Amino acid sequence: MYTKIAPITINTEKKANGAAKIFIAEPDPAREQLAGKLFILIEVEAKKSDANKIIDFVVSDINTNYYQNEKLMLREKIEALKIENIFETVLVKTNKNLIDFLSKEKIALSPKSINATIGIIFDNELHFSNIGTNQALLLYKEDTDSKYKMINVERNDDTKNLGGDNINFKKLFSSIISGEMPTKSYFIFANESLSEYLFNQELIEIITKLAPLGAAEQIKNTLFKINSFIPFLGIIIKNNLHHEEPESIEDYRQVEAARSNANHRYEAPTSNLTTTAEKTEQILSPVSVVNTKKVGGFCWRVIKKINPFRLRGKLWRLIFKPKDKTANIQTVALNKDTLALETPKRPSKTKKILLIILTITLLAFLTNLIYQKTKTKKTEQAQISKSYEDVIKQKENQFESYWLYSDEKSAKGVLEELKTYLDSIPEDKEGQINGYSELLAKYNEQVARSQHITQIEQLKTIADFSIIGGDLSIENITMIGDKIYASDSSKKAIYRLNTKDNVSAVISSDQIKSYLRCPTISKNGSIYYLDENQVVVLNPQDEKLTINKLATTSSQNLIGLYNYTDKLYTLDKAKNQLYRYVLTNNEYPTAEPRLKSKLDASDINSFTIDDAGNAYFLKSSGVVQKFYGTEQKFTLDTVDPTLSNPTIIKVLSDIYILDPANKRLAIFDKDGKAKKQYKSEQFTDLKDFVVNEKTKRAYMLTDNLILELPL
Repeated sequence: MYTKIAPITINTEKKANGAAKIFIAEPDPAREQLAGKLFILIEVEAKKSDANKIIDFVVSDINTNYYQNEKLMLREKIEALKIENIFETVLVKTNKNLIDFLSKEKIALSPKSINATIGIIFDNELHFSNIGTNQALLLYKEDTDSKYKMINVERNDDTKNLGGDNINFKKLFSSIISGEMPTKSYFIFANESLSEYLFNQELIEIITKLAPLGAAEQIKNTLFKINSFIPFLGIIIKNNLHHEEPESIEDYRQVEAARSNANHRYEAPTSNLTTTAEKTEQILSPVSVVNTKKVGGFCWRVIKKINPFRLRGKLWRLIFKPKDKTANIQTVALNKDTLALETPKRPSKTKKILLIILTITLLAFLTNLIYQKTKTKKTEQAQISKSYEDVIKQKENQFESYWLYSDEKSAKGVLEELKTYLDSIPEDKEGQINGYSELLAKYNEQVARSQHITQIEQLKTIADFSIIGGDLSIENITMIGDKIYASDSSKKAIYRLNTKDNVSAVISSDQIKSYLRCPTISKNGSIYYLDENQVVVLNPQDEKLTINKLATTSSQNLIGLYNYTDKLYTLDKAKNQLYRYVLTNNEYPTAEPRLKSKLDASDINSFTIDDAGNAYFLKSSGVVQKFYGTEQKFTLDTVDPTLSNPTIIKVLSDIYILDPANKRLAIFDKDGKAKKQYKSEQFTDLKDFVVNEKTKRAYMLTDNLILELPL
């Protein structure tokens, strides 16, 4: 869409008489493209419960009547059917339904008690209707002028109020304003309190220089410091056609400083907009509300100047220490009568009581001052926390909406925005956000959902080969029916086990030279292992081993072995070629090249062949190349985290890739689209795996264990 929109909601829950709300619809992308985005800013002055009922009804009624309107489906066929026409019929219907609702609920309400703005953003067009004291402000810039100007696009009061005292519910939203948003312009819909503040030039700079979300947050942070009692409501709408802005005021000031460096040094506005905050505080603070911050500051300055502790000391001396009149009597005249006359008197009880009262009053005042300061700080922290929570929850709701309609691309985009926002939160603010760790955990869960990640906490152990001996080194496994065969090159042995039992046999031969690698299964169920310049074949029927020679040269560097249509295929990294071998008299005498396109095999870790004869080559970078004689067009989806030196690829009905570095088995369909990712902390040293798609189980070889993974 061509527009960005951000809400400003502060202190609405503290509204004593009535309720207030901002609603911004979140339709699915297809419906938004057809009908645009609905927004509502509404305040109702009434009994709180009644006000909430009215607001909920209006929001629900308009949202339902608009997005489920049958005329929306006819717009593509009927050119004369405009959005503003549909919007007008919806408002007429809402007027009627509201009258019926008030009558049914027996709520007595004057139309003058409603301040509401209802609008539609469609492409670059804006259609809205207003009732009450809400303001509709347009910030625009003429081509000849570099400064933004602000005008109120609302109609005259006599038009807006529909006749002053003659206003009635049947004509609540009968006046609609429509038009295109000028290039690089902004609309601000605000209630009466916020509209007074938005005329300030400093706030115009914030709105025009920041993205709507960043501007809304900057305005909230400023208003939190000014007044914590008055409700503020606003909606910022930006014409975003070919026009992007910084997300924070700090980013903007850095950009402006860089731009003006050639001419003169940029002078940043007063930190945290302190001057603006003080002026706005004078405008917005009601007479009946005491600004504890200013009163506290004034009292502290007075106390500091008077120094009550020094005053208390003087009072103490004045009350308890009498004047020493004997000091003025000459020594020669000193006698008993004189001393008796000048003996000091004890302080009276009245003076003691007054002193105690003064001390208690002073302590009470200081205690109250500290309490008010602590309470104000907690309130500010709670409001800041809520502002962060609202943005995070809004992004989470957007993700859920896109995910519900299988729009994974948009859902991942929302997660990227949320990640950027979470990273922008200062560390000292994280502790002030209620349930921050829970919100972060939920974000991580959503990331896992978007990447189709399944985290497995506990896997069933099928076999533990360490019980045979501590010096075993199981390298690979393969599966025939319910039997798993595991090879150990160090012992030149193959262990057979049943998935329902445990290790049940050991098969070995002196003819094995060095290793038993790259097991592959033929049609008759025989298992083939690569062993230097020979192939070791295990017949599972009698569990005997057969040795077949393989024609190789000293310059070859063979990796992988695959049996396809009872012919063996192996990859020679030295010659960048896939060779096919045909068995003749217990020997594979010749190697037939199969690739007609050039292949760089220097960084290939594994290869396999599917049932259709397509060869797949897995590179250490995570790239998969597909060949059928020549290279085929094929791209594997990027997953997060990216594949890091994956070791094995297998292709059945899906593509399975083993990624030991990330303790993961990644699954893709044959078109390369990501389907699932299975991760577990038990995957400490992944070596190999086999998949049984019929039972939906994978068997993972890690260390000397075989773990069962449900798919």
